[in-house]
Amino acid sequence: MPLSLRYFIVLIVLLSTILPESNAQRRRKPKIWEGFSVTGRVGATHYFGDLVDDGQTHFAAGFVGEKELNTFLGGRLSLMGGKMSGTQNSSAGTKNGWFENTFTELSAGVSFKPLNVLLGYYKQRAFNPYLVANVGALYFSATKYWGVYGNNFPGVEYGDVWNEVSKVTATASGGIGLSYWINSQWSVNIEAIGTVPFTDDLDAHSSYELPGGGTVVTENNDFYYVTSVGLTFLIDDSRWKNEPKYNRKAYLKTRSQYKNSSKKNLKSISKKRRKRR
Repeated sequence: MPLSLRYFIVLIVLLSTILPESNAQRRRKPKIWEGFSVTGRVGATHYFGDLVDDGQTHFAAGFVGEKELNTFLGGRLSLMGGKMSGTQNSSAGTKNGWFENTFTELSAGVSFKPLNVLLGYYKQRAFNPYLVANVGALYFSATKYWGVYGNNFPGVEYGDVWNEVSKVTATASGGIGLSYWINSQWSVNIEAIGTVPFTDDLDAHSSYELPGGGTVVTENNDFYYVTSVGLTFLIDDSRWKNEPKYNRKAYLKTRSQYKNSSKKNLKSISKKRRKRR
């Protein structure tokens, strides 16, 4: 056998052993995705402040990425955006002024699942409450408008811009949530998160002028909360295992899930076959 043919055969054998292994490695998901989920959120935001008597509710939306750190803690990264508004009323019930605010908040924090500590880790638990704590940064652009209070100042008309503020500030937030397990990849949840910004300008007003002269500085009491509904997709299962006492429950639950999905697939296949006929 020629030497060149020998080299060619050796090369083919080496490639046949290396390529399947490399392909398997490419198919295997990186460890960073173990226990990692992505949630799309939609909900409403509501504002409270020292100068605002009536805070309106507005639409909010965003995304949350979360990775299981252990059996009861998860690391979170959240991006939310929306709108706030509110009015300051006079003693007669008319508008002294009102504000509008659009915001984007980026925060990082943790979620804590108490039932996983009290009852044991169980991936297929139907309802699982949790607590959330975050720190982050908030960008907002707020505008306040004159109401009847502007009648005390010459040249001011109802609806004129009173003040405008755009800035970035730090935030601290916390709240509660409840998730419902649908199957091994999907779940739905609801959350209520309250946020305290390190500024008093969310309503574009940290001080105001008195008609007879002088300025009143308000207290730093701005606050808002977001209630939202989320749909969560688990990219890859975590390496944590169910407590042994839940093994039978988990087996029965996932088996019924796969049976249902198999029935649906069979029905769709049979429908396609009937159409072809």
